[in-house]
Amino acid sequence: MRRRCMLMAALLTLLLQVCVPLRSGSATSASYFLYFNPDSIHNNLSGLKEAMDSFLSASGFAVTFQPFARFQDFDREVRNEPPAFLFLPEWYLHQDGNDKRFKPFLIPVRQGAITYRKVLLVAADSTLTTDKLAATTIAMTPVGQAGLAVLDDAIFKRIGLRGKELNFITTAKDSDALFALALRQVKAALVSQDNLEHVGNINPRILKTVKTLAVSDPIPLPVLCYVDGAVPAGEIDKMRKVLLAGKEGGKAARVMEMLQIDTWRIPNAE
Repeated sequence: MRRRCMLMAALLTLLLQVCVPLRSGSATSASYFLYFNPDSIHNNLSGLKEAMDSFLSASGFAVTFQPFARFQDFDREVRNEPPAFLFLPEWYLHQDGNDKRFKPFLIPVRQGAITYRKVLLVAADSTLTTDKLAATTIAMTPVGQAGLAVLDDAIFKRIGLRGKELNFITTAKDSDALFALALRQVKAALVSQDNLEHVGNINPRILKTVKTLAVSDPIPLPVLCYVDGAVPAGEIDKMRKVLLAGKEGGKAARVMEMLQIDTWRIPNAE
């Protein structure tokens, strides 16, 4: 009887080892490509994951793509398990010493630019002006402390405000912020200019319900990084080569079209 119990225990241990994937250790953590880009025009994360996993597999990468809609989830995952690659807002590099861990190696280019702008909107019939915005509730996509500092420099200081003087409601995407403003759930919204135009093309009536109070200075587009020490140099070079081949290379074409990326640029390259 004792021998039978020992045999059953051994079989159970073996089954657990086979059926339950290990999540700790560098081999597992370095097999992920994490993505957080709340200002992207493309909001279908499940479709993006399918396209990215297909691209990575076809290009010979043993890497799983994992997109995030919420900053807290992305930030927690990055802290828990350093991945192989990350596509992240440029401001995230300036938070918590991340620039020492994550190394940018490609920057997306859209319509010849590596920056974009945000617009501060209020209702079309609103009496709010920039000098009356203090303590106003603004809907926008999530940013960390470093991201709020970027917004201070890009738009708020220029109109005599600081982010700490405002109240923010976080939305998963810009279209949610726009609809919150249109439905009078908030008094203002801060969205990317690209997304405002995109939503306006789909639903022109929404543009008639809002007006622009201010437009930001150029803000850097997100960057593609690798984790220092977690990825072999050959894999980094291969990823760079495949993406620089761009839409003509075929494999990255669908993903680049989904993210509206025309080409890529190497940081600090002439």
